[in-house]
Amino acid sequence: MARETQSTSSMEEEEEEEIFSDSDPSYSSDEYTVDRQEEEEEANDHDDDGDGGQSTAHHPPSDQDLKSKNVDALLRGNLIVRRQPLLPRVLSVTEGAAVCRKPFKLPCSNGYGNGNEQLARRLWARKRFVPWGSSRPALVAITNRLDVNRTDGTDVVEEIVTLPPGVDPLVLWQPEESEDGPNNLVPIAVDPLLVRFLRPHQREGVQFMFECVSGLYSAANIYGCILADDMGLGKTLQSIALLYTLLRQGFDGKPMVKKAIIVTPTSLVSNWEAEINKWVGERVQLIALCESSRDDVVCGIDSFTSPCSSLQVLIVSYETFRMHSSKFCQSESCDLLICDEAHRLKNDQTITNRALAALSCKRRILLSGTPMQNDLEEFFAMVNFTNQGILGDVAYFRRYYEAPIICGREPTASEEEKMLASERSSELSAKVNQFILRRTNVLLSNHLPPKIVEVVCCKLTPLQSELYNHFIHSKNVKRAITEEAKQSKILAYITALKKLCNHPKLIYDTIRSGSPGTTGFEDCMRFFPPEMFSGRSGSWTGGDGAWVELSGKMHVLARLLAHLRQRTDDRIVLVSNYTQTLDLFAQLCRERRYPYLRLDGTTSISKRQKLVNRFNDPTKDEFVFLLSSKAGGCGLNLIGGNRLVLFDPDWNPANDKQVISFLSSDYF
Repeated sequence: MARETQSTSSMEEEEEEEIFSDSDPSYSSDEYTVDRQEEEEEANDHDDDGDGGQSTAHHPPSDQDLKSKNVDALLRGNLIVRRQPLLPRVLSVTEGAAVCRKPFKLPCSNGYGNGNEQLARRLWARKRFVPWGSSRPALVAITNRLDVNRTDGTDVVEEIVTLPPGVDPLVLWQPEESEDGPNNLVPIAVDPLLVRFLRPHQREGVQFMFECVSGLYSAANIYGCILADDMGLGKTLQSIALLYTLLRQGFDGKPMVKKAIIVTPTSLVSNWEAEINKWVGERVQLIALCESSRDDVVCGIDSFTSPCSSLQVLIVSYETFRMHSSKFCQSESCDLLICDEAHRLKNDQTITNRALAALSCKRRILLSGTPMQNDLEEFFAMVNFTNQGILGDVAYFRRYYEAPIICGREPTASEEEKMLASERSSELSAKVNQFILRRTNVLLSNHLPPKIVEVVCCKLTPLQSELYNHFIHSKNVKRAITEEAKQSKILAYITALKKLCNHPKLIYDTIRSGSPGTTGFEDCMRFFPPEMFSGRSGSWTGGDGAWVELSGKMHVLARLLAHLRQRTDDRIVLVSNYTQTLDLFAQLCRERRYPYLRLDGTTSISKRQKLVNRFNDPTKDEFVFLLSSKAGGCGLNLIGGNRLVLFDPDWNPANDKQVISFLSSDYF
């Protein structure tokens, strides 16, 4: 008898095949009779098989007969199988294939839209299920929040963030009551998830930024603002609080911002990504383009600008935005622009400034701890970038504001000119103070330990004195002082003296390399002790560390490090403007076995934040953090250190102020 048979192993490979048995609930006895009748007819046609089966078409078999036949077939290895649908009595195999080919339809279409009660009942039914071993249904909270904690094996309880006692909610906008009755508008408030961490000055900052970018001052053509708080006051947290609020709320109940772009220096892209994840987690869909290949950058920008994309925030560097600015020409590609370290935009003639200014986005927030200095041209560039045209064009600004103010500052200015300059300055301040907020570090005096600043004056060593006197009495230096010389040459002489005060080895290396700044140090090799230098390795020798004593500042630093290492648990940050000085710091740490980390211009972007996190980790034994003020210069929070040594000052005091802020935290 020719049967459709399969072995046991082959049957296991078929996922949708079932064995005929009396316990199969998907078949009735009539169905079984028809199948067995077909089997017996095949058996009668093929007697050579020797099965000799009996037809059961007229009398349904009993349960005992079915069991015995199934056992007999199992022992002989001949099993009758048939392909079954996955859902019996619902869809056959043919019908299921046809349904799968149909396009997907939304549940709200074709009778399920506009408040249909049937849809509401179905969605409510999904919230209820009967747990295993229970006789009553359990209520499941369906929520779009991410903070969901299971309290037991069945219930799911949503985490509700509540404000601690004494902390009031931060309501940014309250709808006015109309005479016709209550309206459907809801107030705009910052999520308690962030409000509980905001200090009073940070609450004021969030309120200020919201009033500017929300268009409440649209009559004055104000849609942007400049947050010019000192370093350490939490500009990043304030910006994240506002960003998260605008992505979720708005005047009409819809989000005011759908897509936001954060432009920052390359070294801070990862820092912004980490800060957003720290404060709001995965509630915001973001993409950070840092150290990516060109293809990855293009793909990431295309994904963000796509109308169907779920990405809400793009974090990108100034350089990357400049190179791919053409991809943001769509009108809906950005609803909010945040520029960190925005003092980079003080020159409106740069390509980066022009690319960002051409972005079709009115809502702009500029963050800068050192926004501008004594230059009205730079001031106009930043103000005009924030709210274009609020001070007129550049020609009008120069004629109406800049010229009278500068003229009134001259020592030879008349009383009328001074009075006019004061009037125009007051008028300019009144106009821009509507969207510029500046607070100082005095606000942190009640929250942080007192900061003690000490200026230590170190004497020059005999070697440094000889080199110094030889330099200032050289012909080249005298000629530069008495005659008109190029400014670049004078700055080179000043830089050479700064290096000499750091350590004589910096001058030795400069002389050996033949740099232009060595003019004035002719015939100085005779002053250097030959036994202190190893020309092969390039490092100063002397097993007892005698090379340290060739510099007064280095000698004081070495004694300070030894004292702190032996008697305290302090961590120290060493800052210098020159990588050559950092090399000497590293050699000192290696010789005295001080654990240290180093961040300078050669450190890759991906490693910078890891170094900062390692130094801030209290479980790590990191004693010294070597930092280049030029490479690390902004946005780093070295809260793990409690002492800072500014080894050499910069000609610009603003750079030194930026460095000193490293030890102050933005949040705690």
